Amino acid sequence: MTSASELLSLRAELTGTLLLPDDAEYDAARKPWNLSVDQRPAAIAEPADIADVQAILRAATAAGLGVTVQPNGHGANGDLRGTVLIRPTRFDSVVVDTQARVLRAGAGVNWGRALEHLDGTGLVALAGSNPEVNVVALAIAGGHSMFSRRYGITARSIISVELVDAAGVVHRVSDADDAELIWALRGGGGLFGIVTEVELALYPGDAMFGGGLTFPSEAAERVITAALELARDEPELGIDVGMMRFPDAPQLPPHLRGRTVATVNLVHVGDEATGRAFADRITSVAEPIADALTTFTIGGLAAVAAEPVDPMPSAEFGAALTDLNAPFAREFIDAFLRGADRGLMRCSIRILGGAISDELGADRAAVGATQADGLMSSGVLLFDPTIDVGAAFAPLRELVARHPGGNPLPTFLSSGATLADAFDRDVLDRLAAVKRRVDPGGVIRSNRPLG
Repeated sequence: MTSASELLSLRAELTGTLLLPDDAEYDAARKPWNLSVDQRPAAIAEPADIADVQAILRAATAAGLGVTVQPNGHGANGDLRGTVLIRPTRFDSVVVDTQARVLRAGAGVNWGRALEHLDGTGLVALAGSNPEVNVVALAIAGGHSMFSRRYGITARSIISVELVDAAGVVHRVSDADDAELIWALRGGGGLFGIVTEVELALYPGDAMFGGGLTFPSEAAERVITAALELARDEPELGIDVGMMRFPDAPQLPPHLRGRTVATVNLVHVGDEATGRAFADRITSVAEPIADALTTFTIGGLAAVAAEPVDPMPSAEFGAALTDLNAPFAREFIDAFLRGADRGLMRCSIRILGGAISDELGADRAAVGATQADGLMSSGVLLFDPTIDVGAAFAPLRELVARHPGGNPLPTFLSSGATLADAFDRDVLDRLAAVKRRVDPGGVIRSNRPLG
C-alpha cells in the first residue's frame, strides 16, 4: 500500500485531525515558529488521545514514514519530508500537586498556562521565560530557566514522563521504571518516543523581584562589567546581559527607535529589598533609559521577561562561553557592534554557574553538570533579503573561538546543529544505545538528530 493510501486510511480512523499537502489548511499548519524554516511534512496530525497517537505510529510505520512532534515549532530544523508531524495541542491537562511539589503537564501545554496554574501556590517550576514555549519540549531538550542558577537545569527536574514508544506501547517512565530511558529523556529530546505528559519537580518561590534594565550603548561596558561581577558574587541570582539594535521604526517607543542599547535582566527569588540591592549595583554605574524592575509571583514571569511571542523569520546562533570577566565585556560589545553593522539585531548571554554546575545528581540526566560560564543566544531577522547572515554572525563566532565554553545546552544550538554539537562522545553513545533499544526502526524523529 502506498503512503498516500495509508494516510487517507489513517485520517478516517482518527478521532483527531490529519491534514495532507492538498488540504487548504496545510500551509498554515505546517509553519514553525521560525518562519524561515520551510518544512513540508507528509501529513500534520492533531491526535485527540493516546489511541490516535498509536494509530499514527502504526500507519507511519506501515508507510515507511517517520513521526515527529512539534508543539509550537520552536527549534524546527528541517524540511520534514517523509515525516508525519504531530501537533499535541489536545493533550492540554495541567495539574499542580502542592503537597508532593509536582507539576503534571500534557504535551500541548505552554509555559504561560502552566505558570498561571502555579500562581498562588508559593512554588515555581524551572520554567522557560517565554509563555509560548512548550513545557514538555523545553524540559526534554535540556532547558534553561531564570531559576536555574538556584535550582538547576529544567531537564534534571523531570520526575517521570508518559511516553508512547515506536511500537505503540504506552509507558510511564521514571528512575524506578527505566533509569536509562529517563536519563536519555532528560536532555536527549524527542528521539525516544512520543511524550504525552511530563511530571516536573517544583521548588519554593512565593515572592520574587526582577525584570529588565535598558541602558544607552555608551554605558554598555560599565553596565555589563558590573552585571558579570554581580553574577560571580551571587550564584543563585538569575541574570542575563545583552545588546540590541532597534530599527528606526515608528511602532517602537521613542526611547528605543533606531538605538543600540545594553540590557540586563534579573530574577531574584526572595524579598524586594534584597533584589533592589542587587539591582543597585548595576544602576549605580549608569542611569537606565528604561527600568521594568518589579515584585511579582510566578504567574507574572512571562510579563517580566517580556520576550517576543509572535512567529517571525530569523537566523540564530547559540554557543557556550567561558572567562566572562571585565575584558570580555569589551570584547562582547565590540563583536556585537560589528555584527549589528551587518544585520545582527540582538545577542544575549545567560549567565550559568550556581546549581547548573552542581555535580550532585547530574549523572541522572543526559544533560549533566554544565561548566560553561554563559550561554549565548543571538538572532538576525530575515525581513531584509540582502542581509548576509554569515557576515552578521562572524564577529560572534570569533568571540566564541576566543572564549570557548564547550558544549551548549541543546536548546541553545544553532539551526542545522545536531546533538553531537551538545554532548560528548560517551553521552552520544549512551543516547544511541537507548535509541536502538526503544526505536530500532528509527521511526521517531527529532528536531535534533544524534549526528
